[in-house]
Amino acid sequence: MDEKAEQLLENINKVLINEGLPFNKTKEDELEMIEKYSIPAIQNLKEIQSALYNDFSAGGKGLKGKMKALVIRKMANVSRNTLELALMRQQKFNDNVVTILEYLVKENKKLREREKNLSN
Repeated sequence: MDEKAEQLLENINKVLINEGLPFNKTKEDELEMIEKYSIPAIQNLKEIQSALYNDFSAGGKGLKGKMKALVIRKMANVSRNTLELALMRQQKFNDNVVTILEYLVKENKKLREREKNLSN
């Protein structure tokens, strides 16, 4: 880590100590952190587009309400069409990142195991 990141972590730890919150002084293995936090977090982003399709029109019963609902639906469709491509790209990127991370973690474990066997 660079110097600024280390300093930031030290400041966060000081704040946690002042607040009386416990923190882990031992550094976790980077591989464990990736498996424990990063991969599940990225996997939970799979439904990135689901919010686009929530129905948010509040149409009324009269002519004014129907016109309002029509305009809102049109605006929603334009917004969805505009955002959908960007969100699809982001989703594909997220999927690729998860795949690559899982592969790298697996390879790292194999290499560590091989290194351990060679050193024994």
